[in-house]
Amino acid sequence: MDSDKVRVVVVGGGTAGWMAAAALARLLPGQCQVHLIESEAIGVVGVGEATLPHIRAFNERLGISENDFMSRTRATFKLGIEFRDWGRIGDSYIHPFGTFGRGGGAIDFHHYWSRLKNEGADLPPLDELSYACALAREGRFDHPGRDREQLSSTFGYAYQFDALLFAPYLRSLAEEMGALRTEGIVIDVERDAESGRIRSVTLEDGQRIAGDLFIDCSGFRSLLLGQTLGEPFEDWSKWLPTDRAVAMPCRTRTAVTPYTSAIAMPAGWRWRIPLQHRTGNGYVYASGFVSDDDARRVLEEAVEGEPIAEPRLLRFKAGRRRRSWVGNCVAIGLASGFLEPLESTSIYLVQQAITALIELFPERDASDADRDEFNRIIDLGSGLIG
Repeated sequence: MDSDKVRVVVVGGGTAGWMAAAALARLLPGQCQVHLIESEAIGVVGVGEATLPHIRAFNERLGISENDFMSRTRATFKLGIEFRDWGRIGDSYIHPFGTFGRGGGAIDFHHYWSRLKNEGADLPPLDELSYACALAREGRFDHPGRDREQLSSTFGYAYQFDALLFAPYLRSLAEEMGALRTEGIVIDVERDAESGRIRSVTLEDGQRIAGDLFIDCSGFRSLLLGQTLGEPFEDWSKWLPTDRAVAMPCRTRTAVTPYTSAIAMPAGWRWRIPLQHRTGNGYVYASGFVSDDDARRVLEEAVEGEPIAEPRLLRFKAGRRRRSWVGNCVAIGLASGFLEPLESTSIYLVQQAITALIELFPERDASDADRDEFNRIIDLGSGLIG
């Protein structure tokens, strides 16, 4: 290993771990050597299948071909998110990845529409005036036009993909670019007696892996940042009471829709994510208002096709670690915090953290200024400060 390079140890695989490893290996090959530790005995959450348009920029920076990516992850195109039954039963509107019509000057189009609607004008529903919504409602897709004067240029798109296929896909790319992988479970973390920085991790087989920078992608356990460094967890359940989800994929019975659905439910909401080979379904709910058994039953009754797996229960607590970068440890993904994925933000927040880390990547030792700026960016992304 090149002694001039920063030794980066990623603890945990899954989507967050392999996104981080692939990005560092691709974008900072001369500055760091990436070593990822994961165990096949530890399951991954793997239900984050819907994304925001930012994922396209991430893939492009890594040199990932869209055709190859979609084939390998069984992905579909996503033009926005449909919200069903939120205002009243039977209502449906789409939050598109694009604009509504065209505004004038500094005023967006929907302000004109809203004012005229309030004055009694006979206007079509707002989403009929969005190119992305029109495509979505028709179950169609096209790539955005390049002529910015044309309406066909007024939208973007994202993907819906199988998260259990995405991580292995990124692993193959990361290893091709020089990232190392070790199979094993971390049983001990060694810290420097004076600085408190992490020096190494020890695996079950006795192997010791030292590093300069450690990335915690250990999921809800937050093995490094939470358990080892003791960074406090800020509990947001007072404002976000949903604390569980039950997920169950089914065979796709209807036509694949180019959008994700978020359907209001009595104690939360339900997702529907159509992929090439199956449809992802889940019910995010507040356990104080519905039992696990009832939530499971409701989901089983709601899915539109034949189930291909048993319902899987996930427990979580909305919130985050007070800081995501402490000492020489950066937490990314669930190890940093979690918000229910109502707007498909989970993978976006992982990408945001990776982008910030690359922009602030330290020499051998990170400065307080770098850590503070990283944590400020994560605060912004989590909606803590405006």
